[in-house]
Amino acid sequence: MSQANNIPAWAASPEEFERTLEALVSTARENEVELDRSWTFRHDEPEYDDVMVEITSLAPQPELADPAPDQPSVASSTTTSDFEVALDELLTKGQKAGMAFDRSWTFRDSNPDSNDTMVEISRLAKASC
Repeated sequence: MSQANNIPAWAASPEEFERTLEALVSTARENEVELDRSWTFRHDEPEYDDVMVEITSLAPQPELADPAPDQPSVASSTTTSDFEVALDELLTKGQKAGMAFDRSWTFRDSNPDSNDTMVEISRLAKASC
């Protein structure tokens, strides 16, 4: 998928950020990227928060799923490395647009055999030098 520098600037609005994040996670899951884990993104630039992203699979709840989610398109294949690059880019663009984190999203999958996903993004204290 090589998403580096492919996340559009408009994806930084809160609604588009959520939709882009959902599409990114969905594409990664479809390509069997291991998502039940966390990632830490540290930035040398003081204007960007360091953040931790934790993704957890949840038991499916098909009665809550959106039958036809309206998601931005992302490439049809991905690797763990591509996912990390795209996620970091999305987080950076969100921060540039003034988004604050320390929150979570739950994405319901319309496929009753697939797990739903929770994504939690937390700000971290800057590492002291």
